[in-house]
Amino acid sequence: MLHPRPIPILLAFIILIAGSVAWACSVPVFRYALEHWTSDPFQAVIFHRGHISETERDLIHRLGTGGNIRAEVVDVSSSPSPAMAEPWKQAGSPAGPWLVIKAPRSLPHSTPLWSSPLNEDAIKVVLDSPARTEIARRIGDGESAVWILLESGDKAKDDEAAKLLNERLAYLSTVLALPKLDDQDIKNGLVSVPDEGLKLAFSTLRISRGDPSEKFFIPLLLATEKDLKAQDSPIVFPVFGQARVLYALVGKGINHNTIDDAASFLIGSCSCQVKEQNPGADLLMSVDWKKILKDQSLGAQDLPKVSDIVSAMPEAVTITARPASTPTDASYCCSLRSLVAEHQLLTVSIVSPALLLLGWLLIRKQR
Repeated sequence: MLHPRPIPILLAFIILIAGSVAWACSVPVFRYALEHWTSDPFQAVIFHRGHISETERDLIHRLGTGGNIRAEVVDVSSSPSPAMAEPWKQAGSPAGPWLVIKAPRSLPHSTPLWSSPLNEDAIKVVLDSPARTEIARRIGDGESAVWILLESGDKAKDDEAAKLLNERLAYLSTVLALPKLDDQDIKNGLVSVPDEGLKLAFSTLRISRGDPSEKFFIPLLLATEKDLKAQDSPIVFPVFGQARVLYALVGKGINHNTIDDAASFLIGSCSCQVKEQNPGADLLMSVDWKKILKDQSLGAQDLPKVSDIVSAMPEAVTITARPASTPTDASYCCSLRSLVAEHQLLTVSIVSPALLLLGWLLIRKQR
């Protein structure tokens, strides 16, 4: 049996240092996540029996192309596996097409997140909502994170949590600082904008638990961690990157220390670039993140100043037309004589060498 040779201590040290350098990164976590951490796909299962109408096919197509979601069609008349058919049976074995949304593996929620008949309203609720549209807009505007406050229903508690959160984030915006981007990280494509393209900006967004327009988004938030559904206190969710929740701050857990820790992590250098080794869970969003990144990258480019554009333009020359004059005008006659003289000189300078060359050729021929 062969035994591997031990790695020399110096070589092992070099490998360790090289590995740490390779993983070093000056890009803030919130920005690295936006550019490199693709959202985990959710699964949409459509149960049906037999024929699917053209309208239903269009709904399924919209669902499967509406964001980080994958659609799968299951015909219950073809005897699917018990595990596959279980969500359909839990819904009472409906006759018409039935939609079930399952969480990705990264979420600790094993049961279906959403279950409803397949119709236009269900597609709209699953794919988008006012809160998610606003989150995408703010992240697209360059905000570091949007802190969602999911209200408990107790106005006093909710207002107190909102006041504490807003005041602390405002304070942190004055004392925290973004890491300076390393030129090599920019060259290596770890970030698509320069230092001036990044900004430290936090905002809050309150959502009522009874908001009908967020009837899919609220269960989605509560599914990012175990036991959140049982909580009757205000809950804060810092959302960053491609709509990724860092973790939940619940009730008394909404305090200066926890807010400071979350904010510091989000704007700090990304020490671990592997998404799965970082805290957080992805949300279902119908957003073109690549377009947002492209727009941000173009917006971060330095545009030339108007004064620079003007100075770079060719100098304008004003040509004044010669005033009309009669043929008897003395200046006109002088100009005409000058023009004729120039023409004669030009003719002589061209014709004379030609005549000399012709004469030389004739003399040589005679010889």
